[in-house]
Amino acid sequence: MIQNLHTHTTLCDGKSTPEEIINKAIELGFDSIGFSAHGKTAYSSDWQLRCSYEEYVGEINRLKQSYDGKIEIFIGMELDYYSKDFMPNVKLDYTIGSVHMTKRKGQIVDFDINPESVRESIQRFYGGDSLEYARSYYENVVKMANEVDYDVVGHFDLLTKFSEKHPDLIDITSNAYENLALEALREVRNKKEFFEVNTGAIGRGHRTLPYPAPFILDEMCRLDCKLILTSDCHNKDFLDVYFNEAKEYIKSHGFDTLYYLTNHGFIGEKL
Repeated sequence: MIQNLHTHTTLCDGKSTPEEIINKAIELGFDSIGFSAHGKTAYSSDWQLRCSYEEYVGEINRLKQSYDGKIEIFIGMELDYYSKDFMPNVKLDYTIGSVHMTKRKGQIVDFDINPESVRESIQRFYGGDSLEYARSYYENVVKMANEVDYDVVGHFDLLTKFSEKHPDLIDITSNAYENLALEALREVRNKKEFFEVNTGAIGRGHRTLPYPAPFILDEMCRLDCKLILTSDCHNKDFLDVYFNEAKEYIKSHGFDTLYYLTNHGFIGEKL
């Protein structure tokens, strides 16, 4: 089965229209496609949904009818921790829960804008202590699992988006960092069972491996987490970026099954 449930379009911060995404998915032989526009949060940003929840669902439902018999279409949403007071009151097929930002000293800290903003945030809000920066990220990941209702954990270690090319930002090889990440994972696993393997940063040229990092994937296997494969697509040309390689990556860390959304819920398929 070929599916991508993590896609963004011009209805939020994507570069392709929903219909362009659908046609590309059909061209690539996808069985189904899911749309996961960024939900609204307590803080304004240029990446959130640009229309009402009702307009968003209405547009995707229109496309569902238009492409009936050609491809299965699912309506989802990517929620942030700060979406908890702005939860969509519309019918969705699934939701992804992701941390993109936190609040520190009365201001918003974004985790994935660019390397310079990460460096500035570590200095300005954490006194140069990148471990404390990481701690605040994972604290929100855990709080989100406990306080927000969603189905799939999105890009678990997003804060490392730029670390491969800029290893000075966060020492992600240290025992202290790894302990933080694994402790958070164990707490999240108490609430959630589905996690994504996300190739999005590869398509954008920031990484050569998907999220999560190998040591996290190993622990996910030990904890019997269930994986879905996504590309966090913001451009139709990256709809299936690194999917074949990611499947081998997943298998190399002990997994033999990927999960796919159907009209009867998530089902597993052997790799």
